[in-house]
Amino acid sequence: MPLLARGSSMMRNLFRRERVDQDLDEEIGSYLAALVEEKVAAGMSPEAARRAAAIEVGGVEQVKERVRQARAGALLESLVQDLRYGLRTLARNPGFTAAAVLTLGLGIGANTAIFSVVDGVLLSPLAGRDPDRLVMLWEMTPDTPQIPVSYPNYLDWRQRVRSFEDIAVYNGFDQFTMTGEGDPERVRGGLASGNLFTVFGVEPAAGRLLDPRDDSLDAEPAAVIADGFWRRRFAADPRVVGKSILLDGNAYTIVGVLPPSFRLAGSEVWLPLGRFTHTPRFVRANHGLIGIGRLKPEVTIDRMLADLGAVARQLQRDHPADNAGIGAAGAPLKEMMVGSIRQPLRVLAAAVGLVLLVACANVANLLLSRAASRQHEFALRVAIGAGRRRVVRQLITESLLLAVAGGVLGLGLAWAGVKLLVALRPANVPRLMDIQVDATVLAFALGLSVVTGLLFGLAPALHLARSEPILALQEGGRRTSGGRARRRLATGLTVAEVAIALVLLVVAGLLLRSFARLTGVDPGFEPRNATAALVSLPERDYPDEARRRLAFRELLWRVRALPQMQDAALATDLPLTTSWQTQVTFAGRPPADPGSEPFLNAVIASPEYFRTMRIRLLAGRGIEPADAQGRSRVVVVSESVARRFFGGRGALGQRMKQGGAGVENPWLTIVGIVADVRNDGLRIASRGTMYVPHEQSDASSAWLVVRSETPLEQLLPLLRREIAAFDRNLPLANVTTLDDALDSSVAQERFSMLMVGIFAALALVLAAVGIYGVIAYSVAQRSQEIGVRIALGARRADVLALVVGEGMRLTLLGIVLGAAAALGAGRVIASLLFEIEPGDPAVLAGAALLVAAVALLAAGLPALRAAQTDPRAALSEG
Repeated sequence: MPLLARGSSMMRNLFRRERVDQDLDEEIGSYLAALVEEKVAAGMSPEAARRAAAIEVGGVEQVKERVRQARAGALLESLVQDLRYGLRTLARNPGFTAAAVLTLGLGIGANTAIFSVVDGVLLSPLAGRDPDRLVMLWEMTPDTPQIPVSYPNYLDWRQRVRSFEDIAVYNGFDQFTMTGEGDPERVRGGLASGNLFTVFGVEPAAGRLLDPRDDSLDAEPAAVIADGFWRRRFAADPRVVGKSILLDGNAYTIVGVLPPSFRLAGSEVWLPLGRFTHTPRFVRANHGLIGIGRLKPEVTIDRMLADLGAVARQLQRDHPADNAGIGAAGAPLKEMMVGSIRQPLRVLAAAVGLVLLVACANVANLLLSRAASRQHEFALRVAIGAGRRRVVRQLITESLLLAVAGGVLGLGLAWAGVKLLVALRPANVPRLMDIQVDATVLAFALGLSVVTGLLFGLAPALHLARSEPILALQEGGRRTSGGRARRRLATGLTVAEVAIALVLLVVAGLLLRSFARLTGVDPGFEPRNATAALVSLPERDYPDEARRRLAFRELLWRVRALPQMQDAALATDLPLTTSWQTQVTFAGRPPADPGSEPFLNAVIASPEYFRTMRIRLLAGRGIEPADAQGRSRVVVVSESVARRFFGGRGALGQRMKQGGAGVENPWLTIVGIVADVRNDGLRIASRGTMYVPHEQSDASSAWLVVRSETPLEQLLPLLRREIAAFDRNLPLANVTTLDDALDSSVAQERFSMLMVGIFAALALVLAAVGIYGVIAYSVAQRSQEIGVRIALGARRADVLALVVGEGMRLTLLGIVLGAAAALGAGRVIASLLFEIEPGDPAVLAGAALLVAAVALLAAGLPALRAAQTDPRAALSEG
């Protein structure tokens, strides 16, 4: 070919739309080489030929830029055409479009909602400066891996541990009675060392935060309030800084407001810890604080643990009476906050991802069926000059349109779901208020929509692109050479749907059986018809032990006198939430090795407590009214204490005391044994509990527990009236039924079970729709064959068996594949199960039967239609 003709041909190729993806640089290079060869053949030296060719190709570079611009315009015009055509096509098929968009909307919405939870809880950083350098610190004993921090030990840590820039402590679980404005209110409060907010690195929203100067008894009493409390109690008044509030009868000046992003322990008011450290509550033997440390930039967690452990061993030697066996440890703060929810959220994310795969497979099957009916259309377009890539691009464009529409619907569903989740405030979900549909979630939804559109649209597009247009035109688009391949792809997708649905059903079944086992555990008390409320006596109004005991006695008498009451009692802790643990020593037994001293839960209770809570008395007696101050000190222990230390009922008459052997605490005589109560949650067996008479203690706050069949909404005003008649400044706080407390203790397990169950049900429905679609399409394609069979004498039952058998073969293959995957999934969630094996055969068999039953129904509907086929009508279609 002459060189000029080759150049002209190249230019034409550059401008052809079907060649817009050709490499321009390769074309120009080829043209340059040919031009040099021609000039050398004409007698020019190679160097001169290259220079001359370069001059000529310079003009081609300008053409190259124009070609690029033309390509961009042509591509944009082509995309606009594809979008317009795709929109018109989808609008002409509203049933198909609605089914696809709804299916994708459910899948994308569920994934977006769960991602918003994962992002808010696990991925987003904590508030404050460099939150990754924050660690939570605690102490421990050989049989208790985590106990709160002693205040004197904290002071020693600050002086001796070199891994930290600084260490702070707080107790966020105090309650204060707020009076002086409106009705008295019990507010959640915290005691914070003056450097706590500096360690966190947070800035105030208004005023200032606590600092070390506020810890001094000489400083003006200061308080910092949380953003939520500021808005609720003071209507977000910016003049709140400098205002005085009364807490437990003491005046504190509000010096600042915390930012909305900082929420710690749910506390609404923070007071300086240093103003309270002179009380016995903060001696070295008492452990009741949470430590927060900020690591130096170069320090690792391992180095911090080694440093902290070395100091703990020094303190054991320095203070053997109080620190024997007391170690120290820590972990990243974020991990401690979200560690318990991490695995359940991962399981939910995996489950909802599988649901999206089922949705994609379903829509892909819909597109395959629709593509089969459009083969004549696309064959005609190819025959008149459209390239196969253009056809594939058109189908991908339509898939992306469906995916974007599904994404918009899914985003709306996710927004509603997140709002509902936050409104329900499920227990044990940390950082709940950080869960929101923000820019990150929007980007996730958009990206997920695009990926989903490519995922379910690519297979049908490539399948159609491989079909032969001539055959499609010859056969009128009814049957093509690609029909068998389409059926194989459709059946493969359906098998995958069945397998995924089975995996989700098995996981849901395991969580359901685990939850049933967990809720079937005897908590050791009867929660029905029992209500509890916290009553705290302000120190200023009730300064001595005698006055406090008298107040509680009169208060209990008033409540018990109400005709609606069956029983009433006082206790410092409730089952499932016991927070007081104490070291004990038993008389007549060899001293425990240092560091191995036993710790028990401790409850101060009134005589009516065991009867009110319906805790069974196993031996001896319970607490009696005669067990008053000045009488012989007694204690009632739980069954596990008696069995563990005395071999059973031999515990009666034995003596024990709180603290180690060298601690000067009074000896207590064991007078009774009661059934164990699950104080640490239903999952954890009781460590053992000791019950001390309320009249022999110095408690300033206690839970008022009442048993009544009167509904709570009617009971609560009666209780408030009696409390107000006794002391109008005493509020009832933390009112709860014990049924609710029991429910809250298993809230995380219930949440995981319900969410996975919903996703499994959705996947099963989508799988059933997939089976129905495949079988229905197969029946439509084989209508003539079925008509021939019936004409030749086949019975209706034979046709039913033929069609249903096809669906059940797909289902059986999916069950086999899904069962293997379900065994692996069971091992992944093993840590979430309670007394259930990951490969539980009953769950696996039940899930397989359920899938088979649903598949039988899905295949049976098109089978019934096939059995009713009129052979004459079917044959006439040929």
